[in-house]
Amino acid sequence: MRKKNNKNFDNANLLICVDESEEFFVAMKYACKNAKENKCGLILLYVIEEENFRHWKGVENIMRKEQEDQAKEVLNKYIKYIKENFALDVKSHIKRGDKLETILKVLKNKRFKIKNLVLGLAMDKPDNNKIISSLTSNLRKKLTLPITIVPGKI
Repeated sequence: MRKKNNKNFDNANLLICVDESEEFFVAMKYACKNAKENKCGLILLYVIEEENFRHWKGVENIMRKEQEDQAKEVLNKYIKYIKENFALDVKSHIKRGDKLETILKVLKNKRFKIKNLVLGLAMDKPDNNKIISSLTSNLRKKLTLPITIVPGKI
């Protein structure tokens, strides 16, 4: 049996975009198994989509704080799950902006050392697959790394 060469994955990370969908959870578990097998790290990215409440500064500040608190709570829940079930080191980031543009910016940032983007595919809700559709069609030329698409019901 051939021995695996993991040198390509030294200090490499898999990027997973966090939401609370069923397909995300399946993709996250797949990424955890892959990271453990290939000795990679994991980066969980939570993107807060911008709301337009600029004319109500007080409301905007309260909403931003609530969104950040919710993002931290969700990330902490998944980080705890990953550490308990897979014993992996996990990094997390919360970013604001358009989800697709933010993902592309993070992928291009050399500091994160991302080797693969892992996304969950919604089998019964095609509207939830906008990011996958965009990345595999008109934006594929902007990508410089592989994307792993995990069906939500495997």
